[in-house]
Amino acid sequence: MRYAYEELVNVSFNHTYFASKVFAGLAFRPSSSTELLFLNNGLLFKSFHGGFRIVFDTNFNNSIRSREDLISDVLDCRFNATLSDNNFYNYTDIEGTDISKKVFHFCNTAAGDTLLKISVHSHDFVSESDLKPIAEFADPYFVKPFAILDLKLAQGLPESYSLNFKARETFWRYVLMNEDLQSLNNPAILDSTGSEPFEGPELLKFRGTSGLVFKSKQAISLTERSIQNFQLVENYDAESGRYKVIIHSLPKANPEMITLIKSNNTLENNNYSEIFIN
Repeated sequence: MRYAYEELVNVSFNHTYFASKVFAGLAFRPSSSTELLFLNNGLLFKSFHGGFRIVFDTNFNNSIRSREDLISDVLDCRFNATLSDNNFYNYTDIEGTDISKKVFHFCNTAAGDTLLKISVHSHDFVSESDLKPIAEFADPYFVKPFAILDLKLAQGLPESYSLNFKARETFWRYVLMNEDLQSLNNPAILDSTGSEPFEGPELLKFRGTSGLVFKSKQAISLTERSIQNFQLVENYDAESGRYKVIIHSLPKANPEMITLIKSNNTLENNNYSEIFIN
């Protein structure tokens, strides 16, 4: 028997944190019931870097079938995902919440609806709105999955879906710890255009020592490779635009170095990326 497979649907994982936008930290697998469903209907599950696809045998049960023939019947499929990136929650824009008993739930139909959606999550990007208590799912899970994807294969099925994750934005704080840097005359942090995206400096004490701190005026998106370039300068004159460059390219924020700074002012209750310069 000759097999000829064509693509039924493609699911990709995207993340704005990565330069390529491809997120390869997820691994989906069909549930045991879905594996049996695939076997009985001539479907195959194929993983690839940053996603997976479902393909179908066009020559099934000795008859030729098209994509439209296959989705004329309704097939309910479930896929479970594991997460392999330990820093995911550090650089991903998911509101802080206890996820120990929750799981991300993605689906291409609304509750009680048979019409297929063009997205499998609630908003443009995956958010806390897509979290559900794991107790709501009847399937027995010995290990809680990161996510559950319920995909209905039916009339109107798009050719592709995507899981879209957004990078977290943090306030960046450059902390000058070196005494020589702290003694600079009228220091400032500028971007590559010469503008001043950081305010300060402010002298702060840290467990017996002190640092000169510059804080970004706005939250900055975390990225794998940032195109932004910040410079440390001295003798900065905002009116004339003159300055002397001390460090041409300051290091970028590390997703592993994030702290929550609380204040009586609720606007200050934000995530900060601490960047220490020695």
